[in-house]
Amino acid sequence: MERLIKGDSVSTTRKRKTTTTSIREKKKKKLTSSSSLAYDLLVMIVARVPRSYYRTLSLVSKSFRSMVVSPELYKVRSLLGLTETCLYVCLRFGFSCYKWYTLSKKSSGGGGYVLARVLMLDDDSPRMMGLCYSDLVAVGSDIYNIGVADKNKTMPTSGVSILDCKTHRWRKSPPRMPVELTELSARFLDRKIYVLGRRFHQDDGCWKSSFEVFNTNTQTWDLPSCGGFDSARINYLIDGKLHVVTLFDGVFAFDSKQCRWDLVEQYPSTGIMCSGSFCEVDNVLYSVSEDGALTWYDSDKTSWRDLNGLVALPKLPSPLDGYGSYVKLTGYGGGKMMVFWNCNFGIHRPFQRDTIYCAEIGDCWGKLEWFDTMLLVPVETQFVKVLALTL
Repeated sequence: MERLIKGDSVSTTRKRKTTTTSIREKKKKKLTSSSSLAYDLLVMIVARVPRSYYRTLSLVSKSFRSMVVSPELYKVRSLLGLTETCLYVCLRFGFSCYKWYTLSKKSSGGGGYVLARVLMLDDDSPRMMGLCYSDLVAVGSDIYNIGVADKNKTMPTSGVSILDCKTHRWRKSPPRMPVELTELSARFLDRKIYVLGRRFHQDDGCWKSSFEVFNTNTQTWDLPSCGGFDSARINYLIDGKLHVVTLFDGVFAFDSKQCRWDLVEQYPSTGIMCSGSFCEVDNVLYSVSEDGALTWYDSDKTSWRDLNGLVALPKLPSPLDGYGSYVKLTGYGGGKMMVFWNCNFGIHRPFQRDTIYCAEIGDCWGKLEWFDTMLLVPVETQFVKVLALTL
């Protein structure tokens, strides 16, 4: 009887423990399900927030910091059709230190923008050789680094790497360029990256311009479908055609559908030749003049014209003074243009600080939307590239 009672007691205790465990497991599953549902709802909410606010959201908690770079978030944004244009700025500090920034909303309630540092998740981010040995080009939400340098190499290379701006990770490198080029200039057109550069020809014993074409769909290098130029220096896009400026032969436009080059200007204007600061917005080419003013190219009259209506905009660095790397232009979507420049260009004093400014130009008539300070940097800081991406 005592054993039966004890047995009953033990049995009852076991039943109670089993019942308690079962209840706990159900609560845990319910809690997990609720947490998952809450996270999905939160992703749906954050996906509707403009990306310029993501820097502020990442400061809230680790969960938000992980969410704003998660693939799920950008998948939802894509399904909802909420992609937007974002700006990425690459700055060079000294000879070999490169840092990335993005245009973000200020975390304070005063409004305005700021250049926020982009922390790469890779410790082994590839570096660029300099302003003439490599180039950066935006393709969708990716940035291609053409001519990327190896850690221990100081000469031009044929390496290529890709930065995923959704996750801020460098992806596996695609195939290298067939040849090594210097003085690179890359443009994206019809799902292909056209890379203009110079290489030394052993047969002739001289340097010549050369084109390499990368197909972003197949991730392979195509056979160059365009001829070389002996003195090509700059390429740009107008009316969906790739243009090449040469020193002596004029300006040529490449028709990718007909696969041919056409001479469009016999004597190239010096405005684009002497400036490393230019961009294309709605088939209009913009640049910086000799006196530091914004200009646009009138293709009908084949001449450069000043951009009027910018009285409140400070004078920009002149490219003829050797400060072409201190001002950068880029399109920003909707016919707008963003202008970045340094304030104390040309000043080289120990421990001197410099100010980076940014201005938004509304249209080709020179409507100044705003301009403001973006970042304090050491004096000899240079712009490598300013890129507009779709995210």
